[in-house]
Amino acid sequence: MRSKIIIALSLFMGCSNDGGKPQINTNKDNVCDQTASVACYNMYQCCSEGQIENFLNVSDPRTESECVSDLTRLCEQQIGVVDASIAAGRMTFDASVMNACLKALIAPDNNCSSVSAMLPWATACMNSAWVGTVAVGGACSHNFECANPDSAFCAPNQICTALPTEGMPCTGGLNCAAGFYCGGGTCHAQLAAGGMCTANQQCQTGNYCNNAQPRVCAPRQGPGQPCTGNQSCESNRCLPGVCTGSTTTCFASSDCGGRCSNNNTFCFQDRDCGAGACSVGGAPCTTATQCTGTGNTCVFPSTCNLITCAGNIVCADTEVEADYCTGAVTSIPTPP
Repeated sequence: MRSKIIIALSLFMGCSNDGGKPQINTNKDNVCDQTASVACYNMYQCCSEGQIENFLNVSDPRTESECVSDLTRLCEQQIGVVDASIAAGRMTFDASVMNACLKALIAPDNNCSSVSAMLPWATACMNSAWVGTVAVGGACSHNFECANPDSAFCAPNQICTALPTEGMPCTGGLNCAAGFYCGGGTCHAQLAAGGMCTANQQCQTGNYCNNAQPRVCAPRQGPGQPCTGNQSCESNRCLPGVCTGSTTTCFASSDCGGRCSNNNTFCFQDRDCGAGACSVGGAPCTTATQCTGTGNTCVFPSTCNLITCAGNIVCADTEVEADYCTGAVTSIPTPP
């Protein structure tokens, strides 16, 4: 019997669903059915039976209509708290946002995957269709009920409260407002390019904390521009070079290490090739701090000759695979 069901399902998957492509026209009452229709349409267009069963967490085949029914019920269970917030007037549902997103997520005809610079649904799905309406000072039950969630949260006293900004404490897991970072228990404004930093989160959007000395916030680089690591690229992908005479990848010669001038052993610093001697007094040393007095420094008889990092070390183009079988399905927006 199971083999007949599988054959029937396979034939069904080769056709469109009962009504063809989902016709998108959401509202707060049908959003679960609409999102389930898109998810199941994509899966039955693009996925194998095994992938569908794994996604639905079942061990037997399901028809597309059964898939829609299952996912709709699961969605309705999860959306109850948001529906209550809408009913209480603390949230709204923006159908235009959801419509644009779901339309972008529907698999094109005869095209279940593609490679591009950006996921086709990335822009359309960047905003939530569920919008908090409670202003700072208003009563709330959940963070998502507060308007502008990047700058406010629902405090323990169930009042929407502004997130801390410059000079305000950010202890106990309390995040700072957008545009600020938490450092030493206090919120600080994120730094523009050129500001001294120790971590990426200290830098404004579009910048990163580089590896220079001292470290400063620097703009992320575009395709074809020189880079020093993945974090320095807008695409988050820096094409590495290769350490001369090896297959080891590198972003700078310092990544390659070197060879000692006295015995050709691997090294990173001169001291790796043997102890030195203080220039004043001749005492043995391995660091300059061990040699005290004006002008006294540690002199190493053998040097570490660094290996060159060779190649065109530049930022790559952004390249992502748009997978409509599982990628788009898992990107379908859910309530906060």
